[in-house]
Amino acid sequence: MSNLSVRDVEAGAKGTLVAGSRDTLFAGMSIDTRTLGQGDLFFAIRGINQDGHKFVPDALAKGALGAVVEHGYEYPGEFPSGRVLIKVEDTHRALKDLARSVRRRWPGTLVALTGSMGKTTTREFAAQVLRTKFSVYRTPGNYNNLYGLPLALFGLRPEHEIGVFEMGMSAPGEISEMCRIAEPDVGIITNVAPVHLAFFNSLEDIAEAKGELARGLPPDGTLVYNADDPLVSGIAARFGGRKISFGISASADVRAHKIEIVSLDETRFRISFAGKTHAASLPFAGAHYVMNALATVALGCRFGVAAEKMIKALPNLQQASMRGQILRFKKGFTVIDDSYNSNPRALMQMIQVLAKAPSFARRILAAGEMLELGNSADSLHAECGGFAADQGIDVLIGVRGSAREMVRAAVAHGMPETQAHFFEDSGAAADFVGGAVRSKDLVLVKGSRGVHTEKIVQKLRSISELNV
Repeated sequence: MSNLSVRDVEAGAKGTLVAGSRDTLFAGMSIDTRTLGQGDLFFAIRGINQDGHKFVPDALAKGALGAVVEHGYEYPGEFPSGRVLIKVEDTHRALKDLARSVRRRWPGTLVALTGSMGKTTTREFAAQVLRTKFSVYRTPGNYNNLYGLPLALFGLRPEHEIGVFEMGMSAPGEISEMCRIAEPDVGIITNVAPVHLAFFNSLEDIAEAKGELARGLPPDGTLVYNADDPLVSGIAARFGGRKISFGISASADVRAHKIEIVSLDETRFRISFAGKTHAASLPFAGAHYVMNALATVALGCRFGVAAEKMIKALPNLQQASMRGQILRFKKGFTVIDDSYNSNPRALMQMIQVLAKAPSFARRILAAGEMLELGNSADSLHAECGGFAADQGIDVLIGVRGSAREMVRAAVAHGMPETQAHFFEDSGAAADFVGGAVRSKDLVLVKGSRGVHTEKIVQKLRSISELNV
């Protein structure tokens, strides 16, 4: 929103001013001194590993106009003149409450999006298509949890007509709390897949947690959902408001058929909705991108975006960084940089793209360990390794932990042992790939964020310039 005053913060965060002027205006809100901007208000959050109260002096030294702290905190020394200190019962709760008050003052329509896969891609696609008709704000970066979502809400401006916000979760109740803060008018659920199994007992439990978004919508809200996913369809069946479905199945309101991967830069398909069928294309390879586009078109239908505008926008869509970007190098090899995150279903989708892409001599998969899979980790990694071998992938590089099972299963499914390699860290894997890659190779780099498979991409960038 427009710059918030101390009075706004006191009211929204339920705080008490103990130093400074109530007329002070803040440029933004921050919980991290590393990214804090001049004129921000710093919230001293108590985290698992760090207590933000330790960084209050540093925040003020870096240009923060004030800090929100918990009762009992005492500033070390004399508090700087001209700065603001506000005390609250709980700083994280205060951050969320202030974000909620900002959202309630904003007159636009808020879209919330969740799912096990494709959240960020769908968010980016949706914002780009809706911008053909509206002023749109969307979650920046990965601000999709109970710390990031409040910060993202502070980016809303009066001129924004629609806000598209991503909601991630790793435990029950998190999406409910995000809905309490953001009060969405429209919800999108992309899918339910085996992720975060370290925190859930089953896919059904994950679906129950994702379903908190549907339960958080108002009676006159709209739910956009994946008709091909039985668990998502089950969530939709219990929702009483307006529903718009998307998918490949004939029952979907927005449906794709005749999907064809033409190249790494194009997937063609037919899309049917509102009684008409259109020829469409995306500048990416893979049926999973088509699903992201279908969700986007379904959302566009909710907001009355003309079909012609949406179809025209699809070939110009852009991806977020490290999420399937195609990098072509002067030495003749090509990389699919999908190193931001991974899960078993998403990995198998990208393996299919790797296998089907035409005109390459070798297809190389560099896959990091997929995290938070609990007791199913080894078996799910093995399933992916066997799938890679069955799809004809030429070389497999597994990185860290349970990725060893991926390599083992690939060999069991017929991949030569000389073509299946395991490394305990991404640095070693990067050195190997950098030495092995050659002209006409296609390399897919995929990995969970904590494994840092982006190091492999960085290594390849160091040995060859990009074609531009």
